[in-house]
Amino acid sequence: MRYHMSYPVVISPLGDDVDSFMAACLAGDTSHFVRNEDGHLVVRYPSMDPDVFNAILAKAVEACRAQASALVSRYGAERVGVALGGCDYNSQNATREHASFLATGTFGDYHVDFQNPYHPVEKVAAGLGLEGPSFAVATACSSGNVAAIRAMDLIAAGEVDAMLVGGIDFASDIITAGFHCLSAISDERVDPFSRNRKGTTLGDGAALYFISRDKVFDFPVMITGFGESSDGYNMTSPDPQGSAVIDIYHRALAMAVRRPEDIGYVNLHGTGTRVNDAMEAQVISQVFPHGVKVSSTKSITGHTLGAAGAFGTVISAMCLASSQPCLLPPHVFDGELDETIPQLDFVKAGQRCEIHAAISNAFAFGGSNSLLLMEVEG
Repeated sequence: MRYHMSYPVVISPLGDDVDSFMAACLAGDTSHFVRNEDGHLVVRYPSMDPDVFNAILAKAVEACRAQASALVSRYGAERVGVALGGCDYNSQNATREHASFLATGTFGDYHVDFQNPYHPVEKVAAGLGLEGPSFAVATACSSGNVAAIRAMDLIAAGEVDAMLVGGIDFASDIITAGFHCLSAISDERVDPFSRNRKGTTLGDGAALYFISRDKVFDFPVMITGFGESSDGYNMTSPDPQGSAVIDIYHRALAMAVRRPEDIGYVNLHGTGTRVNDAMEAQVISQVFPHGVKVSSTKSITGHTLGAAGAFGTVISAMCLASSQPCLLPPHVFDGELDETIPQLDFVKAGQRCEIHAAISNAFAFGGSNSLLLMEVEG
């Protein structure tokens, strides 16, 4: 089955529209990294509102409104749903409110329900008047892609005709501290696949798009294959051989009736941690023995956690939708490759390629693996 995509919506430190965001990605713009209050490097969304998570969410809802209305007019509100991925659900507000409680004895307007994973989904569905199935996906950093996969399951089953999918996340102090405790955070900009890599660097933002059973919007990209697995190797480290990831690559290719050589570009998970980069390099070298253009865009966007898969999907889809040969996002790192892992064909700055199919990877703690395969229509 083919699932038609809408023109994506992006709310990001790189720009509040997908065109500005893509311009920054294609230029390899790394200027958006700043230090948070604890001194950790993050890609922070600029907002006058201290509730950054909900500020991002409100802008995303508004940006989706016109497309949501078109789908409701075509299918009916009860046939359009919402599936959003995420990791951190408003813990920044909890931290601030607990500090207030310790100082004043009151929580103010805060309620623990604000940290329910369903809270942003409910706000999106209500804000857009969507009455179909709505749910949150919290499979850590694979959530954005897994949300799309679950949504496609519903479309294939005939339960809905369209779904708003993607992810929204905020690099809160609590999440950043958690990555730091796991020795997975870098105090320098993330340096994926470099011999000098020290870990990942987190970021904020939302990346959303509609998928539908029919072509409703003038956007020429479809999702034709996908794969999901859970290898259960380790709570925080992937299987070094990547066996379960290799399997979902083959399943996605078979679903799309494509060969590895049909894929022109892979947006890597590329977190800059030693275990992820080594596993992913092993997988790519085995699935694509003749090579494929790849890049990790986390050195530009930061690792946006539960929205990371959606960001990679949007970047891949926008490249496919552009004039061919298209400009691809460069792989930004220090140029010193880790020679102990398989060598990949990284996109260089300003490089253009003819691509008609692309894949977005997203992996997560607990062994959750996901990928989406996209193609240009026709």
